[in-house]
Amino acid sequence: MCGIFCAISENNEVACELHSALEQLLHNRGPDVNDKYLIDNVLLAGNVLWQQGAAPQKQPITKGELSLLFNGDLYNLETDKPATQSDSAWLMEKLTKCNSDNELLLLLQQLQGPYCLILYNRHENTLYFCRDALGRNSLIIERDAQCIRLLSTSCHLRQTSSLELPPLGLYKLKLAAFNKCELYPWQCLNEGTMQQLQILNATMRWETHVACPIAPQWLSSGVQTTDIYDLYDLVDKTEPKLEQLYERLLDNRQLKKTLQTFDKLLQHSVAQRVLNTAPVCRNCVACGKCGHAKICVLFSGGIDCTILALLADKFVPQTEPIELINVAFERVASATTESSWNVPDRQTSQQSYEELQRLCPQRMWQLHEVNVTRDQLKQQLSSHIHQLIYPLQTVLDESLGCAFWFAASAAKSTARVALLGSGADELFGGYTRHRNAYRRAGNDLKTLHHELEMDWQRIPARNLARDDRVIADCGKTARAPFIEEHVSQFVRSLMPQQRCCYSLPEGVGDKLLLRLYGYSLGLRDAVLLKKRAIQFGSRIADKKQQANQISEYLRFESLQLN
Repeated sequence: MCGIFCAISENNEVACELHSALEQLLHNRGPDVNDKYLIDNVLLAGNVLWQQGAAPQKQPITKGELSLLFNGDLYNLETDKPATQSDSAWLMEKLTKCNSDNELLLLLQQLQGPYCLILYNRHENTLYFCRDALGRNSLIIERDAQCIRLLSTSCHLRQTSSLELPPLGLYKLKLAAFNKCELYPWQCLNEGTMQQLQILNATMRWETHVACPIAPQWLSSGVQTTDIYDLYDLVDKTEPKLEQLYERLLDNRQLKKTLQTFDKLLQHSVAQRVLNTAPVCRNCVACGKCGHAKICVLFSGGIDCTILALLADKFVPQTEPIELINVAFERVASATTESSWNVPDRQTSQQSYEELQRLCPQRMWQLHEVNVTRDQLKQQLSSHIHQLIYPLQTVLDESLGCAFWFAASAAKSTARVALLGSGADELFGGYTRHRNAYRRAGNDLKTLHHELEMDWQRIPARNLARDDRVIADCGKTARAPFIEEHVSQFVRSLMPQQRCCYSLPEGVGDKLLLRLYGYSLGLRDAVLLKKRAIQFGSRIADKKQQANQISEYLRFESLQLN
């Protein structure tokens, strides 16, 4: 993970400054090596958290007329990239061989993995920038009277317009003409993405010309499985025991074949996200070798994160521990006693921790229980976390951002990589609103399919960039194996009735296909847990709060840096 920063001054004689508060936030994201480079009226700065390659690679990387800032991980390059080479160095080699925009687009079409990039071509006086098509990493874009900025995380400044850069494709900006921009979209724009583009145009005070799509092959959800089955036809609502229901469903040939394909894809995704990291933990960079944990799972004990922990065990060396980090917030109006932390997610985490110990007795599982008092929450939120959540402002963003930050900042954790279950609810129909949409439409599966697709399209703006900012601030790289190109493409190719079944009760029918997969791995307790949002399971939020209202802590119009 890296903290990248690019500022372009509209006055060719003055470069925008990188003030000290922002410099510290970027350093938190990339504490291992950092560098700056001022070229013409463009200031580039990179802060690197070492994850890939034989040694940390400084950024920005400059070769000839090109300067690159890259934040992310590239996967499925096994036959093309030496293990000793960093992703950013490999990408720069490829970029120097691109002699046209078409060749650049062909290169981007092939890239897989979460990333953001900023590329400055001095000869053409042109800036290229993008987030990957799934929007997994944060990149904020800002404009004030004198400057345009692109940065991983930001501090609020007055008279500055900011927003998360919509992950719509590759943007091309000629520095001689700040009033227009060109976009090569990942895919054809729809009503929702056109609205995002209109907001971007208004914020940046430019007009965007939309060119031909880049169209990565994996982005389509049209690869329809040949293994047709219908969970509504297969389930028997009178089945006396859930175990018997699961066993019978797993005997179905088409369903079993679907799970085998999913298992292969998800295992590959987890393996790449576990194995591609530095050989030392965060605390042992100077030592060159250690036996501490490099991998952690942000762990509520639910089905999503427990599956990821179980699969991670297959690929992390047996001599290394795996951390399971669970966070609990002090109950409102409660004395600080042991029972104050006995929140729902704490109970399920302990239950699933015991199940992992049973299934993987050779593994050293380290359950880190993070207890946060209300005073600690208010102090960190008001002094620090609110800047990481910026430019988002809702109560929901506050609750989720704080929960992830306190988990990722666990004092005893040495891990560089944090595995998250993000994306599973959107893919497998895990939210109550999916069940409600199905019922409101009179059990219409087309309506459910539309709801699932809408949630999938919104996930970059709803969750991913914010989660990246708060977790990376703790010197960890957030990696979400469910949000992987081929995993998501395959699951989205399945019809809703092949993923979930709302004729069964909560904790069974929602995410039924994923529960069956967990059951096939040997999980018994975790597969029966109801979906519980982290803000309620950890007790950070009050159910009486309106999730979309503006948080008092995130009213940035009252803030100004010295």
